[in-house]
This record gives sequence, structure tokens and C-alpha cells, in this order.
Amino acid sequence: MDILEDTQKCLERWDNDGGEECRQLVSGPHSNPHDPDCNVALTTVYHALLSSTLLSWSAKKSLSVDALIAFVRSVLDHLPSSSAGTDKNPNAAAFGEILVDIVWSIDAELEDILGDAKSAANAAEQGALTAATVAQAVKAKENAESDKGTLIIVVRRLLVIGVLDPDVCRERLDLGLVASVGLVGDKAAFERKEIRTRTGLFYKQNKFNLLREQSEGYSKLTTELTSSLGPPHSPATGSPVESMEMIEARARPTWERALGLIGYFDLDPNRALDIILDVFSVHLATHYSFFLSLLSFSPWGGRARRHVKREDMSIEPDPERYRGKTLTEVLRIAEAQSGVRPDDVDSNQTRVLAQVLGFKFTYYQNPDVTETTPQNLYLMAAILIREGFLSLEDLYSHIGPADDKMGDLYKAYLANVETRIAGAKVSQLAMAAPLESSGTSSSKPRATAAAEPKKEEVVKEAPNQKLGILNALLSVGALRPAIAMLSKFPWMVDAYPEIADLMLRILRHSVQPLYASLPLGLDKLASFSKPRARYGAAGVVPAPERRPQLTLLAPTPPCTSAIEFVFFFPDWVQRVPTCTTYDDLYDVLEPLMRFVGLHVSRDNIFLLKLFRLGRTHMALAVSRSCRASPSYKLDSLHPIRQFWYKIMRLYILPALPLIRGNAVCTAEVWHILRQFDTALRWQLYGEWKSNIYKSHPELRVRYVQTNRESKGILRRLSHNTIDTLSGTVGKLAHSNPCVFFTNAINQVMAYDNLAGVIIHALNFVTVMGFDVLVFVILDALANPNKERVKDDGVNTSDWLQSLASFTGMLFLRFSADLNPILQYVVHQLHNGQTTEIIVFREIIWKMAGIEPLPSLSDAQVAAMAGGPTLRIEAVASATRGARSDTADITFKALPRLGKALLDSSLALPLLVQVAQQRQACVYHTPDAHLKSLASLFDTTHGVLLQYLELLNTPAVISPEDYAKKVVPPLAELHEKYGICAPICMQIYRPILNGALLSAALALQEKERVASQEAEKRLKAALTAKREPNASASRLASPNPGGENTPNGEPNGEPKGVVGESQSGDVVMESGEEKATTPPENPWLPELYALFDDVKKIAPGNAAEIIGPAFYLTFWQMSTYDLSPPAARYEDECSTLRTLSRTEDSLYIAADRSPDRNRRMTAAGHRDRRNRINMVVSQLNQELKDQTAARAFTIKRLAREKQHWFAHNPKAGTLAAAIIEYCIQPRCLISPMDADFCAQFIKVIHLQGTPGFSTLNCYDKILGEHIKVVVFSCSEYEARNYGRFLLGILTDVAKWHQDEQLFLQENRTKSGGNTAYLPGLQLRFTNKSVIAQEDLISWNDWKQVVRKWHRKLGKSLVECIESGEFMHVYNTIIVLKEILPMFPVSSIYEFSGVGLSRAMDKFVDKEERGDLKILGRAYYASLKKREPLWAAPSHPKVYSSLCDHGLKLSDICRMLLQRLQRAPHPHNPTGLVQALPQRPAPPSHDVLLHRLPPRQPRKLNSPGRPAHPHLRLRIEVTLRTVRSWPLRGKIVLTRQAMLKLC
Repeated sequence: MDILEDTQKCLERWDNDGGEECRQLVSGPHSNPHDPDCNVALTTVYHALLSSTLLSWSAKKSLSVDALIAFVRSVLDHLPSSSAGTDKNPNAAAFGEILVDIVWSIDAELEDILGDAKSAANAAEQGALTAATVAQAVKAKENAESDKGTLIIVVRRLLVIGVLDPDVCRERLDLGLVASVGLVGDKAAFERKEIRTRTGLFYKQNKFNLLREQSEGYSKLTTELTSSLGPPHSPATGSPVESMEMIEARARPTWERALGLIGYFDLDPNRALDIILDVFSVHLATHYSFFLSLLSFSPWGGRARRHVKREDMSIEPDPERYRGKTLTEVLRIAEAQSGVRPDDVDSNQTRVLAQVLGFKFTYYQNPDVTETTPQNLYLMAAILIREGFLSLEDLYSHIGPADDKMGDLYKAYLANVETRIAGAKVSQLAMAAPLESSGTSSSKPRATAAAEPKKEEVVKEAPNQKLGILNALLSVGALRPAIAMLSKFPWMVDAYPEIADLMLRILRHSVQPLYASLPLGLDKLASFSKPRARYGAAGVVPAPERRPQLTLLAPTPPCTSAIEFVFFFPDWVQRVPTCTTYDDLYDVLEPLMRFVGLHVSRDNIFLLKLFRLGRTHMALAVSRSCRASPSYKLDSLHPIRQFWYKIMRLYILPALPLIRGNAVCTAEVWHILRQFDTALRWQLYGEWKSNIYKSHPELRVRYVQTNRESKGILRRLSHNTIDTLSGTVGKLAHSNPCVFFTNAINQVMAYDNLAGVIIHALNFVTVMGFDVLVFVILDALANPNKERVKDDGVNTSDWLQSLASFTGMLFLRFSADLNPILQYVVHQLHNGQTTEIIVFREIIWKMAGIEPLPSLSDAQVAAMAGGPTLRIEAVASATRGARSDTADITFKALPRLGKALLDSSLALPLLVQVAQQRQACVYHTPDAHLKSLASLFDTTHGVLLQYLELLNTPAVISPEDYAKKVVPPLAELHEKYGICAPICMQIYRPILNGALLSAALALQEKERVASQEAEKRLKAALTAKREPNASASRLASPNPGGENTPNGEPNGEPKGVVGESQSGDVVMESGEEKATTPPENPWLPELYALFDDVKKIAPGNAAEIIGPAFYLTFWQMSTYDLSPPAARYEDECSTLRTLSRTEDSLYIAADRSPDRNRRMTAAGHRDRRNRINMVVSQLNQELKDQTAARAFTIKRLAREKQHWFAHNPKAGTLAAAIIEYCIQPRCLISPMDADFCAQFIKVIHLQGTPGFSTLNCYDKILGEHIKVVVFSCSEYEARNYGRFLLGILTDVAKWHQDEQLFLQENRTKSGGNTAYLPGLQLRFTNKSVIAQEDLISWNDWKQVVRKWHRKLGKSLVECIESGEFMHVYNTIIVLKEILPMFPVSSIYEFSGVGLSRAMDKFVDKEERGDLKILGRAYYASLKKREPLWAAPSHPKVYSSLCDHGLKLSDICRMLLQRLQRAPHPHNPTGLVQALPQRPAPPSHDVLLHRLPPRQPRKLNSPGRPAHPHLRLRIEVTLRTVRSWPLRGKIVLTRQAMLKLC
């Protein structure tokens, strides 16, 4: 209605540009009048315009006939010109037909008006109407008659200007109007002829001579057709061997003769056409071009076919021709390029041909007909549709099944899918019938033969002719009608895969031009389908040539040894749109792929071409400069990436499960997927795993099949079947990685012993498979429904431990991408998930061979004080050292791990997160048991040490990269990341050590050069002194020592000059330079620069008390700087040299062996020998460097010690601060640090460090705070603390046992003078000169050591007796560590007795299993050392007293009197009671001495004592300075008794 209103508005202002507006209104519909909407618009406008010229329709503005004709002419003149002219222009012809229809409708309306007027006149004669009504009727009649005249004028004018077609007017207009216009000469004669013609058509029956038709007419027609066929098409190409002109020249006379036969024998034309089609179908493969030409001359062929010469089609196509077009428009453009106009089809003429073909198809739909519809009938119909002889719409109604029955076929397909799914779920072995046993078969009578079942009548299924015609259309390249059918029934591709094969044939041809432009394609390689020459007895036998044979099958069957099949219709490719540029992939390839979907999996060749095009196309999205930039990030929004992401998501990944085990396709898919970011790739994997398998019926079937296959393989997988099943595993992983790896990971999480087997079975998995496996692993790790800890809330669940171990083994053996796992660990640790740290631990353990918290022997701990090579040889020589194989996977895994850490920039985040978790892990589970918390802390601490060891392995990360790319500034570690000071220094120590080692080597080189120069000067001086006349007897030569005297006398001047110059230099330095140069800085510049950072990170008041210099020195140094393990270097070198000689002998023997297999092993022995020799040289160089570093360190300590404590802190405060902030935190970190702490105290004591009291330090370390330290330790820390105490006790015991060593290590000689070290002052002072009287004596030292042992034993016994788990557990661990030095009776003889009694009681009463096992182990070790700690009897004490003739009673009385007279160090309060005791078992009280039961006598006589079985027990009540009472038993030692007596 809108366009009618617009037309009325234009009529109202026709003279004021209304006509121009109306022309613009119809210009658009005029361009495509065939369109239904445009047709309606033109009909509405022109009906309104024509009605405005008539009187019967009252219009606001009337239009004259001249104006209407002028408007029509102007519209036609403004239309786009056509090369065919107006009379042949299809748009103009369609417009003329529209005008004829409008004229016919108006003429019919006018006839109705005239008829109504006549009826009104008749009624008026009878008086039935009023006068007004009669007047209206008369007026209407007059207007209608006038309008008919106007209509005649309009039609005549339109005929004159050529707008209307006379034939169309004669056909559609009424006879009266046609006669009035002048298109019919005699109206009456024309009416009579029309009546006769209609009667002949509709009421007369043709009579044919059937006998003549059967015997001669049709047989002559058949003979004429077969005799005019001409030569068949070429079997090599399928093209005709003649030109089209020759074929047409033969076909035209043939049609004329056939037409004569039809006329002469009065044959039925439809039956004649049927015979022509039958002969056509029989000779379809060899003569289709002849029959197409023949039909083109017939009335059934429509308009004449235009044959385009191939040289006319060789014009370069426009690259932009498909840009932005729909698929229908693309297909039309492709058809137009082939030189045909498929729209120019006369539906009236093609309808007969369609009906005849339809009868043929209907015949085969009859249930009584057992024959199937022949393939050549489908192909003939498809060719006729393609060439425009008929349309699919005309034939569609004649082929079955009907559209409403097609849904039943789809339901049948879905039912078949469900049946296949059910069959795939059930094992075929379970469905098999049970086997008959020989015993039961004879006992049971054989059942009588069952009656034969009645044969059910097989009802013939209705043929799916729509499928056949669709296949035929795709075979001959008629894409538009085929696409129309596929659009209506898209499921047919799934139900009938042959359709997908034909579509892939089209896609393969479409993409071929673009693929041929690639540098190297599949077509440029040698084809395996072509036979090759072979060698025979007579030489090279040429390959037999295959005979080409035309076939109707498409795609063509595979070639045989003798036949090569060629499709009969080579022109099928002409109308297939081809891709010449990458932009055509968007407009041509992808729309066609929508109709194939996941069935692209059926053509591997097409997939490979598509993948390689994709790889090249995606490379265009990134310029070369961008790819070279390390900071470049992939642009996921780039149109090219979005396009291929869509291709991967919709077609490739759904198709991959249907490709059975093709590793090449999987590798090519990975070449495209790898160019996407990990997040995008894993989005695809996630959708693939969860949704894609459910999106299609075929994928549902494949999922069930793969699930069953993978579970079956995993059940059979073992170490014995790895070689057999690895190939099967690889095939499943190629096509269905998500399904297989999900089942494999589930098995690994359930059975931890299956991890290694599965890893070894992945030998044939591609890179994409490993990428999917990493995704599946992370998907399992991130599963929120699985508990990560056990019921105790701390210990890791078994599934997580198994999966972490599997992950480590995976990355060790295969080069999978590590970045996702590392990012996941970082994110989880950042979110407080400490349990995920075990994944990182296993990766380092497996890939680098670095074990977390390893149990090292003493020799290995000593070797850890060496360089990197010695450390590796000590703990991992078989995996990373000289004894390993260079082909071992660990060698390849180490640099991979380091590269992944550096490239992903995750080395620092991982280090920070692990260090932070070490500090915070115990607070995440506050309700857990202390044992569990300690275990969690040890795990995290072990990962930190493990990771630091990895980062400081040169094969993983170089020291330069560690300093520049991994570790931030020292202050930033503490202030920004919140890492505690000890761990900050632990992290930063390798950087400082590297810098100081470089300084030490530079100093060594400088000293070497200086020494060489001094030696040269000395030699020159000596030479000049000994040979003063040497210059006179020979030619003059340069003398570095000085000038020669002319008189030949001995010249002492050189020596004097040298000495003078030296003294002069010294004088200058001491005089002028010292006066002007500021005091020299005692600190190393490498360390001095960090003093400010140390002040920021130092805990508490450490910086004020200790000072940044000492704090940094302590944390920077290690056992590497204090004591190079020269013995370990020598032992290792000796062992490796022996091994090298062995390998050399094996190499020589293998190289000279006559056995070829043994000679092949010679290279391996040679490589191992060379590697061992290289490691030996590295060890020697390391020892030299370490020796230089130690010398540099000793010099540095000697220089710096005077300035460490220049601020004069109190000795006790300083010792407490050093222990609290330095020794105590570090000795718990590792065994090496524990050894260092013990050695460091000894070193700074031997250096004579001013302000440092060694006695105070030892006293505080071995004091009662041990109980607190032991309780606060974890198991690993307790072991390290015990090792530290062992080192302290060892140093203390050496001085206790050897007085000379004690004196030697507490004094030093300088310039012949003896200087005493200040460390063991009884009352510490800061005097610069220490006198011998200020130091503790050796006897007092032994008493102090005895006190320390007593306190240590007392503290540890109290810890055991407390019963608290951590106290007991850690105490036993500490006792096991210090067992070599504690208890020992030579220092304090009663510690062992008390400890033994406490352990005996503990073992008897303890019920906690882990504590009891640990206690029994230690108690057994303690008992083995009983001779070393048991309290000895002292007969010498009493033998010395017996010299005075005293009895035992006198001795006791004397002892009591001495103790009661005055306070004594052994009796502070002076309260002593001597109580005689009855004889009792020695185990109740400490037995001082028990004499044998003999007669009373004097002790100095050889008789027996007077009081047998007398025991002496002294009880003393002690009140210490701390004012807390302690009642105990004191046993007098031999020395005490001698003093008392």
C-alpha cells in the first residue's frame, strides 16, 4: 500500500516533477522485473497510471495517453543499455508481459462494468430501479465504452514503440481487444479456427498404426540415432575427439531425419523423445556431446546452446570477482564464466522433457519393479539440468520419496546411530556364544532341527531418487541445484557419506589453483599411485602402461594394475568456482565446506592442502619484523586468525576424531594451532572435550568406540606389552587425544604404578598430542571436585601425588610445552594453594635430577662445599655427571627447563611464590597437628632449596642470566615481595659469590703478573751484579737493570738504583700520598654497595648490633670459601681417571675387534672417555679457583675483622645477636649451612676477631635454650640443627682432649711475638693486647665443657620426658645426629647413664608407633656405644687414698667434714648429708664405688675393706641464681674427690 500511495502523490503533482519522482520510483523494480517483489511494485504503479487515463475510475489527477506513453518511453530510455537490444532484453520482455497482464485485467473490469450496465437497463425497463440509479448505470456504460477506446489506443501506441510483444498480446488478451488493435485480420475466421483447434486438441483421439510403430518407425529412429553417433570420446580425457562444429554438423541432419520419421510414420513425439533419451542413457559415457547437440536442435531443447571456445575462456579472471558475494552469487559468476546462461530456459518447452524423464523415474518407484534406478539415468538427467534442457523444479515432483517422507529417512538414520552406539558399548567377546565342552555335548541329546523359518516377504524399499539425482548433479558439476537440495536436507551428508565425497571432490578442485601457487605442494612430489620402472633379469623393466577407461562413478575408483579410470564428463570442473587468492577462501571455500562439515575427514589429500594453505595464510598475519621481536604478542583479533580459528572450531577438530590414526594430518593441524595463543588453543580443546563429541551423531558413535578402545588398551598395558601397544596408543592419540588422555590420566590418578608404563607408551604421540595431554593434566589438576589433601588437612592426596609424578616424567621424556604448567603453579601458589607445589617439585626432580631434601652422606655433604662440577659428581654423577650417557634424556631436559623458565619470564615469580609459601604454609591450616605442619613446611622448604639448586646449575641457567634475568635487587626481595632476610640472602648468595670469585681470580692474576715482574727485575739485578763486564765482551744489548760502566768495574749501581727507587716510592707513598689520600675503605666494593640494602632487610636490631658488614659477610660466605674439599676433589679425580682408563681400553678393544657390531660401540666408549677427561679437567680447574677464592677470603677477613664490631657492642649482646640473626636461622636451612655455621665460629675465633667472644657464643649455643629450638624445628630442621651441634661439639671436644691443640688455636705468632686470641676470655674486654691470664685455662675449659655436656644431656632428657610429640621426635633426631660426640664418658660420664635410663623408660612406655620405632632405633645405636659413655669405676681414687692408711669410714667422715666446713663449688650451700644405704641394685642410684665383700682392713694394706657393700650417696639441695629449687643427686668425680681429700 505504500507504493500505491507514493504513486497517487506523484500523480497529484505530475506537472511539478511528479513524473520524475515516479520514474525514480520504478527505476529500481525495472532492473529486475523477474523478482516477485519488483513484479508486484511495477504492476501496482502502472495499473494506477493506466487507470488514471480512464474515466471509469475517478482519480484526483487524470493523465493523458500521450503523457503515459511519454513516461513509459522515458523509463525505458533511462534503463541500462543491453547489447541484445530492447526486443531481446529479458527485462524489457518481462515488463511488456506485465503491461499485457495489466491491460487484460482492466479490459476484464470494463467488460464487467458493461455487463452490469446491461443488467441495470433490463431492470429499468421492468421498472425495478429508480431514475437516479438508471442515470448512474447509463453514465457508467458511457464511461466504459469510452475507456475501451482509450485502452485500444494505449495498446496500439505501446505496440508501435515496441514495448508490447504481439505474440504475447495474441496469447493473453481477449479476442475483441486483439481484433480492435489490429493483431487479427478476420475476427470471425480466427474464432472458427480457434474452435476447430481446441476441438482437435481436447476432444479428438489420435489413431496410430501400432503395428507400423513397432516394426518400422521406432526401429528406424533407433537405427538412425545409433548410426549417427560418430567416434566415441577419448578414454584418456573423456572429451570428444571431434570439434563441436563437426558434432553439430552431424547432429543437425540426424534431427531432421528423425523429424521426418516422426512425420512420415506419424509417431508419437513423446515416445520418440523417450527413445532418444533411452539411447542417450546407454551411450552416455561415450557420446553425450552428440545427444546434447541433437536435443539442442529439437523443440525440447529450448533456446539454442551457446558453445564457448576454450581459447575464449582463457581470459585472466578478476581476483575481486567473489569479494563479498553470497554463495548463490558466487555460483552464478562461475556459471557465467563458463559461457552459459542457465536462467535462459523456456519452461514451456522443458516441461515436456521433464515429464518424459519423470515417467522413467516413476516407473522405478513401482513396488512391483525389482530393478533399481540405473546410474546412467541419474547422470543423464543431471547433465540435462546442467546444460539447461530442463530445470530441477520441473523434475523434482516426479522423483521420490516425497518431501514429507524424507523425515522418516532421517529418523531411520538416527535409529541406526543409536544401534551402533549400543553395539559399541558392548564387548563383542561378551556377546559371543559360550563354547561347548566335550563332556556336556555327549550327555545332552541333540535337539531336533528347528523348523525352517518362513521366509518373510521382503518389501522393496522405495528408492531414494533424490539421493541419486543429488549425487549425479554433484558429479557433473551442477552446483546450484545440488546446493539447493542440500540446503533443504542438510542431514543427507551425514546419512549418505558419498555426498561428502563428491563435495570434497569439488572442494579439492576449487582450492587447487591457490595450492599450486605454494612453493612445494603434494602435486609436485612423486606420486605413489603411478607405477615405476623395476629391475629385472634383463635390466630395467619399464612400468606397464595402464589402459584408460571411462567410468560413470565419481569420485573415480582407484586405479588397478592395468586400468586407469577416467570420469566420462570432464566439463564438470567448468562451473566450479576456484580460489586464486587467499581472500577467495572466505567467499568460496568456507561456504562450500558448510555443506560437508566434519566429513572433510574423508579426504586426507584435501585436508593436507587446506592445512598448508592455512599455515601459509596465517603467516601473512604477522610480518617478519614482528616475528623477530621478542616482545611480540599474537593478535587474536586479526581477521586471518579469526577465520582459521573458525575453520578449526567448526570443521577440523570435529573431523579429526573420524580420521583413523593419521599422524601427518595431526602434525599439519598443529602447524596451524601452534600459531594461536595457549588460551585460544585450550578453548578449542575444552570445547572439543566437552561439547564437540555431543554435537553430531557420528561423533557420538566415535566417542563410545574410542572410549572402549582406550580403556581396553590401558587394561592390557604393562612393561611387557609396551612395544606391542605403543603404535595403537599413538593412533588413538592422533585422532582422539582428549578421550584417550582423559582415560589415561584417570588411570594414573587411581594407580600410581601405571605412570611410567603410560609414559613409555607415548613414543608415537605428536606435538599436538602432548599439547592436549598437558591440557588434560591441568584440567585434572584444576578439578574443584577433588580433595587435594587427606583427612589430616595437610598431607597431599594420593591422586595429586601420582599426577604430579606423571607430569614430571612426561616433561623429562618428551618436549612438551612447560609454560602452561609453570603458569598454573604460579597462579595456584599466588591463590594460596600450597598443595600444587608438589607438581613443581616433581618437574624439577624428574627433569633436572635434583632431589628435594636428599639424605646425603658425610662425604657428599663435604663435596657440596666444592664447585658445581664436584657437587654434581657427588650427588648425581650417573644422571648429570661424568658417568651419565650423553644420549640420556636428562641432558636434553635440563636446557629445556631453563629455557622455559627464562622465555616465559616465570623464573622469578616461581621463586617468589615458593619463598612466600615457605613462610605462610603453616598458617593455612592452623588446626592441623604439629607433625603435619612440620611435614608441610619441610616439603615447601625442600622445593625452595631444590629450585635454588636448579637455578644455580650452569647447565640450566647461566650465572649471568641468574643475576640479570631472574633475581631482582636485594632490597626488593624483602620490601616488595615480603621474603624474610635469611631466604633473601640465600637467594642472593650465588650472585655475590660469582662476583667475589671473579675478583679473587683477577687478584690472583694481578699477583702472578706482579710476581713475574719482580722475578724479572731480580734476575736482571743479579745478572748485572754477577757479570759486570759482560757488556764489554759482546755487543751491547738492552739492560733492564741499569746502565753499564765504561771502566768495567763492578757496578753496584743497578742494585742501589733499584733499592733507591723502591725506597723512594715508599717514601712518596708514606709522605705525600698519605697526606692527601683519604683512608682506604676496608670493604669490598661488590659488598659495600649492598650495605644500604642490608640495613633494610636485616631483622630487628641486627644492623645496629652486628652491623651490615658482618651480617652481609656471614650470609654471603659458605663452606666453599672456608674449606675447599681438596680430598674430595682428589678422590673424585682419581676415580674418574680409573674410569677413563677403563673406557679407553674398551674403546681400543672395540675399535680393533673383528666383530662389526662391537666396532660400532667404539664411538660410544670414546665419547664417554672424552667426557670423563673433560670433567677431570673441570674438577682440577675448580679446585684451583676455589683455592684462590679461599685465599682471597682469608685475606679479606683479616682486613675486615678489625672493622666489624668497631662500635664496641657488649660481648653477650653481640653473641646473642649473632646466634639469633645469623647462626640460628642459617644452621636450620641445610646440612651444608649447618656445617658452615659451626666452621664460621671457629674461623672468626682463629682470626682473632675483636669484640667477638667465642666462649659466650658456645655457652649460649649449648645452653638451655636448646629445648625451645628443638621444639620449634621441623624434622629436616632438627636434623640440620643436630648436625650443627655435632660440629660445635666436635670443635669443643678437640680442645678438651688435646691441651696443645687448645693452646695452639688460642694464640698466634706475629713477628716472633705471641699474641693471644680474644675469643676465650673469662671476662671479655676490648683490649687490644690480650694477656694469657685473661684467657680461660685448659683445666677450666674442661670444666666448662663438662658443664655444657651436662646441660645438653639434661635438656634433651627433659625433652624426652615431656612426652610432647615434637619435643620427643626432634630430640631423638638431634640425638641421632650428635651420637658420635654425645654422650661420651671422657667429658661427662653420667650423661650417657641418664640418657640411657630415660630412653629405656621411654621405649617401655611409649605407645605412638612412629615415636616408638624412632626411639628403639636410637636406643639400639646408643647401646652399641655404651663403652664410650658408660660411667667408669675409679679404683685409682681409693688406691691413692689408701696410701695414707685410711679406712673407708674415715674417708667418708673426712669427705663430709670437708663439705660441711665451707661452701664449695661442688656444694654451694654447704648442706651435705651422708646417708648409709642398704645394699640395693645399682640401677636405682648412681653407684660411686662398690667394693667386693672382704674383711675390714686399712685401704693401704692389701686386705679387704672394713664395711662391705657400703654405698655413698650425697644429696645436695641447690638454689641457683634463677631462684628455682632443684633437688637432685650429685656424684663426685675423681677430680672432685681428690680436691676434697
